[in-house]
Amino acid sequence: MTDTAPKKRRNPAPIILAVVGVVLVVYYVVVSFSGVLDANTEVPISGDNETSDSNYLTLRMSTQDIDLTNRVVEANVIPIPHGSLVGDKSGEISRNLRIEVSSGGITTSVVTFPGESIVDPTSLTLSLERGDSAYPFDTPYADFQLSVQDDETGRAVPFVIELNNSARPWVLAGHRGADIAEGERTLVPVTIDGSRDLLSITLVSFYVLAILLTTLMAVVIIGSAIIRRKLEFSNVIWLSATLLSFPALRGSMPGAPPIGTAMDFIVLFPCLVLIAGMLLWTGIYMLWRESTVLRRRTLEEEEFAAAAARATEADD
Repeated sequence: MTDTAPKKRRNPAPIILAVVGVVLVVYYVVVSFSGVLDANTEVPISGDNETSDSNYLTLRMSTQDIDLTNRVVEANVIPIPHGSLVGDKSGEISRNLRIEVSSGGITTSVVTFPGESIVDPTSLTLSLERGDSAYPFDTPYADFQLSVQDDETGRAVPFVIELNNSARPWVLAGHRGADIAEGERTLVPVTIDGSRDLLSITLVSFYVLAILLTTLMAVVIIGSAIIRRKLEFSNVIWLSATLLSFPALRGSMPGAPPIGTAMDFIVLFPCLVLIAGMLLWTGIYMLWRESTVLRRRTLEEEEFAAAAARATEADD
């Protein structure tokens, strides 16, 4: 009788660790060079955003926050003069200028910059169309009009727009429409379109996947317990905790808008109804099963003796 040597197999742990290390290195390289960690990103603006006049302004706008709940965009604006609009000192503007911002059909902001004064950034509030029914693929946008005038003569001052974005997790794009002449004033329509970045969409997808998998696990576990007749009170407690956790999970999603999105009707509400239905059924079933002894008018002596023995063993 010959002894057979035990078979040896290669340990896969070093290969797995090497693959994980390579994936992490590639990920960090992509993150470093993609610019996703930049606090301020330049927003591309389509349309005719140039002027042939050498005496013009650059309106540098920087979005600070996009508030879906209050439907507003918070931004800062600072005019940068060129040509004869440049003052004698650094940072000064030579003429009195008046900047008007019309958003939502009304003039929401009027900013006056006195001549020969230092120009400071000014905050603006723009009306926002939420467009969040397709969350996390929602596309909020803001339509507004800009006009710049010489505050003394009332004549329009040519300008170009420079847009920066500091509102995370939004990716913005701007469009400048055709100028609209109203007397000596020139209105410039501007549209800012927003969409969520890839990281936010990925995180929301994980949340949705967690809700779906938890619901599927609940169906499988409760169904198996019913078929095997091993339904326990712990199943009811677990269903209750799951039912309470789904709204909290929905509220903790990145940039979660108010309830009523397509995701709520497609994923959240059906899962809540399914969990609530199973909780109601198992709760009623457990109450009916465990209350059998209480509903009897007489108790069998053997059952009474067995119950007393179990109580004695528990005391010991």
